[in-house]
Amino acid sequence: MDYQFALLALTSLFAIINPVGLVPVFMAITAQYTHEERLRIIKKTTIATLIILISFALLGKYILLFFGISIQAFRIAGGILLFTISMDMLHGKISRVRHSKTEQEIASELEDIAIIPLAMPLLAGPGAITSVIVLMTKASSYDDKLAVILAILTCVLSTYAILKSAEKIEDKLSPIGIKIMTRMMGLMLAAISVQMILDGIKDVFF
Repeated sequence: MDYQFALLALTSLFAIINPVGLVPVFMAITAQYTHEERLRIIKKTTIATLIILISFALLGKYILLFFGISIQAFRIAGGILLFTISMDMLHGKISRVRHSKTEQEIASELEDIAIIPLAMPLLAGPGAITSVIVLMTKASSYDDKLAVILAILTCVLSTYAILKSAEKIEDKLSPIGIKIMTRMMGLMLAAISVQMILDGIKDVFF
């Protein structure tokens, strides 16, 4: 297994999902629920997120082939999308690509918010889906593909643990602390997205 690639998969997915940055959004959306209800929502959300991301990881290549999209083009487009998301994160915001204010208002009125909007698009959004597809197309061996699946599993389990402790995290971390964490993830994601674009361009011209 290429451990450098495995680390890239883990860090890029964790940065784009950014579970710490989602804590305030999660608390706002679930404000009317009890602690026990929140735990049930978190469990359902993480299972749905895991299924969505692994499905796209395994089937993403065939989806691209069906639409006649080259892997190089998808890498460049994906890099641009992730760079856009990283710019919002560097400003301490949850990206508008992942959710809008209107969607958050609608979510508060839904009876079952575990799948929409929590699992998709907040966790398994366009950025995360793009990342897993690009990582799987970049994987050069079955070990590398396994590393991507394990990275998805690790990130989803980490998200479960963080959201489960959301009430404590919100109490201990000030809004400034959460914004600092979001900016750090944004900087990391910006570097990864630029590398993704460069890899796509290199594959096209060289």
